Amino acid sequence: MMYDKCALVIPSTVHVSAPYTFLTDPLEREKQYLDSISFFIRETPLLKIIVCDNSGFQYPASLRDLARLHNKEIELLSFQGNKELVTNYGKGYGEGEIMQFVLSNSSLIKNAEGFLKVTGRLKLLNAEKVLRKCGERENYFMPVSLLRPRFMVPAAARHCVDTRVYYTTRVFFTNVLINAYRDVRDKDVFFLEHAYHRAIAASGIKVKCFPVAPEISGMSGSNGFMMKERGPVRKMLIRIAAGLGYIRPLCIMLVAIRIMSICHLAPNSNYL
Repeated sequence: MMYDKCALVIPSTVHVSAPYTFLTDPLEREKQYLDSISFFIRETPLLKIIVCDNSGFQYPASLRDLARLHNKEIELLSFQGNKELVTNYGKGYGEGEIMQFVLSNSSLIKNAEGFLKVTGRLKLLNAEKVLRKCGERENYFMPVSLLRPRFMVPAAARHCVDTRVYYTTRVFFTNVLINAYRDVRDKDVFFLEHAYHRAIAASGIKVKCFPVAPEISGMSGSNGFMMKERGPVRKMLIRIAAGLGYIRPLCIMLVAIRIMSICHLAPNSNYL
């Protein structure tokens, strides 16, 4: 992928109104957002970075200075989302509002073929490897579990895509996903992951998995779980899964259990 064809979109909500959010302290959230944004400026090859906050927070101009120092372009957008609807429907609804605002108001995204979205406060540790073999005119999503067979994935998560990291073209997102967030109802266990999965399935358009599984670090906004880079054994298992095609459940599960038993590892991690 040509990096000048791809924008990075980082959604932000410093002041939280959504339910089921683990970290609500705005000062700590701001700190984690700034750490993540600085990481993408300093440590990744992405040249166009769009940060959009839906709680009216204004990011400091020092981020623009840092971006210029690293020959990057950064756009800091801010607006006030619909607090009542986000409170009633959940943070996925708020993220949908952010993405709609970005597509309508960002100048950087208008000059990009597509965009990589990474959930705010998270770091994509292997961004260069993830994007290296991707085509800027393709669309990439990952399943919520990379190794577990379908019957071991909780029923509520089976018809989902992982929305922490994905890449789509502007055209695909505008035509297929831009309004999907309106169906989000956290209280009814219908999240943005479900809404995007349903919209993609209804479109009939095939999407791909990233050739390399994203390695993510940072705190989950929902439960406070600290994500970190996978160990070498799990990376190897995921490479096998990628080679077979996500997911060939029985074959992969047998291989996974065998290797984990040899290495004295329990196959009990979320997002293997």
